[in-house]
Amino acid sequence: VDQGGLLGMVDRAGAGDTVLVEQLYERVHWGGSNDTPQSAPNLRLQAYIDAARRGATVRILLDAYFDTGDNAETVAYISQIVQNEGINLRALLGNPTGRGIHNKMILVEAGGEKWTHLGSINGSEASSKANRELAIQVQSDAVYAYFAPAFWVDWTSSGGLCCSDAAFIE
Repeated sequence: VDQGGLLGMVDRAGAGDTVLVEQLYERVHWGGSNDTPQSAPNLRLQAYIDAARRGATVRILLDAYFDTGDNAETVAYISQIVQNEGINLRALLGNPTGRGIHNKMILVEAGGEKWTHLGSINGSEASSKANRELAIQVQSDAVYAYFAPAFWVDWTSSGGLCCSDAAFIE
């Protein structure tokens, strides 16, 4: 795993850490329509799930407005994993502004460092492997502190429970 990229950033998260994801969409799997998460995993989604398995608190907010069913499938898939494993992972469909989520933002608080990943990269294989997509990823308490409240406003507007000084009540 490239420790400087998105997967490396998420891979830093473990027990007591936090991963917050807000995306237009995140596919359950990559590959073709006959593939599965086992045969063609979405490496990004798998990284979020693995972070929760290591003990991180993971929240994933996906768009409900433009969704054609893929995000609903992802939320159902995650809910099944949570039911089976009891990990601290939640996924919601949301439309906090009434006009859809077009954001591509991943925030990670790990080992006392706060990371922010913002860009154009959607949760598809083509976005990750073929398209010319851009993202910026920085380790900065100030940048994280600017974007984390926006995530929580969108999360709670979508029906999720929120935090109080990083103490999750969900």
